[in-house]
Amino acid sequence: MRPERASDVEDDEPVTLAEACRLFFGGRLSPSALRTEAAKGNLDIIQIARKDFVTRRAIEEMKERCRVSRARPASGSDRTPPPGSSRTERGVSAQDAVRMMLKQRKERSETTSTADKKPRTAVVPPKSR
Repeated sequence: MRPERASDVEDDEPVTLAEACRLFFGGRLSPSALRTEAAKGNLDIIQIARKDFVTRRAIEEMKERCRVSRARPASGSDRTPPPGSSRTERGVSAQDAVRMMLKQRKERSETTSTADKKPRTAVVPPKSR
């Protein structure tokens, strides 16, 4: 007998992936999506005679594993950077950081040419016709 509602399914009763999609997700997911979650390690699938099944309990566990935490941003200046990070100090714009870096390079570099040296070749003006 095919269950009509999610409440008709016991916690450990196996249902096909197609039924799970219909019952637990209102058809918004496909069996392929559930297989993808299983491949990622988020869903435990039962395979019997080369047919895939899941339980209500496994679906609930998958939902917990896939829950996105909104507690802190995925990126930004609040995270501690790893050693050698290019993150600029708080309150310093990226443009200011580049200016400081260029200034440091300029101070460290030696002058490679002098103004009092004469060019090695003479400048020849073009011929007029």
